Amino acid sequence: MSTATNPELTSEVLAELRAELERRSDLLKAEIASGRRAEGVGDTPEQNPATDLRGDLGDESVELEAWDTGHQETLDLEAQRAEVGHAIEKFALGTYGICERCGRPIPLARLLVIPEARYDIEHEAQVEKR
Repeated sequence: MSTATNPELTSEVLAELRAELERRSDLLKAEIASGRRAEGVGDTPEQNPATDLRGDLGDESVELEAWDTGHQETLDLEAQRAEVGHAIEKFALGTYGICERCGRPIPLARLLVIPEARYDIEHEAQVEKR
């Protein structure tokens, strides 16, 4: 795999993309913190003193499902933040905007829409098929 620089990524464009990634990271961090507060202090609904599971089994099932949905949303936000963090780290490595599969530049149009993109379109499709 040969790595190539992306001529579309001028220093100004790189600065804008990095600022957008950092903005997204901050927003995700705030959403995650909010989700954690909403979930309560425990890792499971049974450990959360704010969750009253003393109702009937139907009530308990609904409460568990709501907790699970909220917890999954927080996990999804954490995964998104990890992707954004990975993209930010690539700036320091000098590999931002380079496909992690083939080493070719990721088109600027793709990075403007998905600044945390790891792959070009071709390789993204391959990764998603797995």
